Amino acid sequence: MSSSKPTAFDTVLSRLKAAGFPCTVESDGKTADETWAAYQLADTFHLTWGTVSDTGAENSATHPVSAHRALSAFLATDYGDDHRLFDTGDFDRDVAALLAWITHLTDIDKDAAV
Repeated sequence: MSSSKPTAFDTVLSRLKAAGFPCTVESDGKTADETWAAYQLADTFHLTWGTVSDTGAENSATHPVSAHRALSAFLATDYGDDHRLFDTGDFDRDVAALLAWITHLTDIDKDAAV
C-alpha cells in the first residue's frame, strides 16, 4: 500500500473494520496481486470479498480507488452459496452496498440464533 494513496482493497478493509466487521486478509500464495478478505459471520456463514480493478484484475489488492470497477463477494453457508457483484463503478456506492449486505446477513444470523 502506498502511504500517499491507499489501495481500494485497504480502503474497503478499513471501512468494514470501522463498521464492526474486521476481516482477515487471505492470498493464494502464488500471485502477488491475488488477495481477498474473509469475514466469518457464524459457524454457518463465511463471506469472502475482493476488489476488481478497471482493467478487470480480480482480487486485486494494489489498484487505487480511482481504478475501481467492482467488489465481488461470495457467501458460503450450510444452506447454499451466493455470489454478489457490486459493480456500479462508484467506489463509495459499491462499498456501501457490500456493507449493507453484510449487515443484512448479520441480522439474519441473529434471527436464526433466537
